[in-house]
Amino acid sequence: MKKLVFVLLFVLSFACSKEHKTKVELLEKDKRELVENLDSYKVTSYKFGKILIRASAEKDTISSEFQHFKSDLDRIFNKAVKYDLENPESLSVLDYVSIYRDYKKMEDFIMETDEDIFPTLLDVFNVTYGDSISKQRAYLKGEEKVYLQNIEHAVLSAIVILSKDMGKEVSLYECSKTNPSLLPDSEIKTLLRYFRGFLFYEKELYYLSEYEITSNIDWLNNNKGVDLPYTRAMFQWGNLNNEQTHIGIHSLNHLFRGFDRLMMESEMDEKRALEDFEVFLKDAKEIGLNNEIVWSVEIYLYLKNEENEKAIAALTHLKTSSLLSSEDKERIDESIEYVKGRKPGKVLNGFYDKYFLSKIATKYMFSILSNINWKKLMKKQHVPHTEEIFKTMDALKKFTENLIKYASTENLKDTGGELKNKGKSLWNKAKEFAE
Repeated sequence: MKKLVFVLLFVLSFACSKEHKTKVELLEKDKRELVENLDSYKVTSYKFGKILIRASAEKDTISSEFQHFKSDLDRIFNKAVKYDLENPESLSVLDYVSIYRDYKKMEDFIMETDEDIFPTLLDVFNVTYGDSISKQRAYLKGEEKVYLQNIEHAVLSAIVILSKDMGKEVSLYECSKTNPSLLPDSEIKTLLRYFRGFLFYEKELYYLSEYEITSNIDWLNNNKGVDLPYTRAMFQWGNLNNEQTHIGIHSLNHLFRGFDRLMMESEMDEKRALEDFEVFLKDAKEIGLNNEIVWSVEIYLYLKNEENEKAIAALTHLKTSSLLSSEDKERIDESIEYVKGRKPGKVLNGFYDKYFLSKIATKYMFSILSNINWKKLMKKQHVPHTEEIFKTMDALKKFTENLIKYASTENLKDTGGELKNKGKSLWNKAKEFAE
């Protein structure tokens, strides 16, 4: 008997060790894919704009390469982003072609440079828009700088995610620049981890997402009395007290960890996903949440447990949601017909599978983000230079979109066609880049 117990313990230990090793390998794979996701012209154009802004306040040499490009960076900044936000300069197509030419000269420097070596955005705005005391204040350094630029990246990641065309890619870049482990335990840290987890999930980086959210759940379980005013404001839970808000954010973390695990390959991960969904529903019902995502998870569990009548009732309820497109509603009708004729023991309905469930959850989260008035929220929290931050971000967004439109390698030939009608000399300049 002792030998049998020893053998069983050995096998179990080996299996757990193997699973842990596999998880670590898959986490590293996700980290590599994250880097690959950031290798796009949209991201590098945006990063170029961010460096223009942050480098504009840099007084030190930093490196010989930076010193070499400093005058070009300042010139482009003053033309494209500019301190005079009330009277932005209107740039022509040729201006963007010219900026693109300058960018190509310093492309390696932009690609290899970490924007966080430069002063924080707060330092830039203090120097530009602050009072006489702010203008003389020393730039942040050390832990203070690390903390603030983490917050800046997190806020920008949330602000830009809904921007047309470049939102998700740029949001992922800003999110990748955050490092929650360098922040003190706080509500800000738990919101940052949740947002990172959601973005990584949305980009199908499920192991990275699971890591962030698991760390968050552990922290929430150990800090049940923490005050959560930002969480209440972001999720518009003004009717909830602090304890209920804690349960609410705890539920959403279990929800998305469940989705992460549902997308993984092993049966054990699926089992853990169902456990996460059970925790989510328990939490949601405790605080009275009753919405699309609750109905969606209930349907999935009803189908898994072959509770067909309950599944049909919940599907019919879900069909009334404004989050769903007409195509989504057609799939629900097909699902209802399937469930009506479903025989015991049959696999889950292909029309209402984990991908459809995931789609609804993502729409739900984006609907929450779209209803947040970030400017109002930041002003209420007395964030310095909120107006200037949003005007600068609008200018940066316009600059990035136009640089992509008029000067990217992919679009230069189209740009050349526009310029051809305006003059041969302009056409020739654009043509140099297109060939």
